Amino acid sequence: MARRLRCSQCQRPLALCYCAALTPQPHVWPVRILQHAAEARHALGTARIAALGLRDCQLLPAHDSRLPAGVLIYPGPDSQPLSALLNTAPQPLIFLDATWRKSRRLLLESAELAALPRYQLENPQPSRYRIRREPHAQALSTLEAIVQTLELLEAAPGRHAGLLQVMDALVNEQIAHMGEPTYRRNYGKD
Repeated sequence: MARRLRCSQCQRPLALCYCAALTPQPHVWPVRILQHAAEARHALGTARIAALGLRDCQLLPAHDSRLPAGVLIYPGPDSQPLSALLNTAPQPLIFLDATWRKSRRLLLESAELAALPRYQLENPQPSRYRIRREPHAQALSTLEAIVQTLELLEAAPGRHAGLLQVMDALVNEQIAHMGEPTYRRNYGKD
């Protein structure tokens, strides 16, 4: 079977490329995404949407890169409320792009990462990423966490709604294809 041609930017099949829907948007707080290797191969990952849709956003391999300076946006008992960063000078916001289980492992394996100041959204909006089962109701995709964080810190509700619309289209397209025989054969969903 011939391999489908893929877009060099979004890594999606050319027929499903979303790059034309993205124009890199300005923002004040730099974004750094540390991506687990398994997530880089995930066709429905949202970190690439952020990397292509935000001007100052870098997608970095989690295990192979030097840890950037900044603050970690990650929920948990050691996290301060994100609102504590309001009225402070912008600094890089670091997000982990991995399953919840793998992101916790990244934190356990990296003393440097675990030592970063940690912040979390206090009342995140419900996730629109309906493809994966999340461990709790407040779990968000990487893109959703980035958008909600930037919109809170920059007092700009809705500024990055276009990024979420690209994600919504990706999710809806995937849900529509889940019942097709080719999808079930390739992904074992029945």
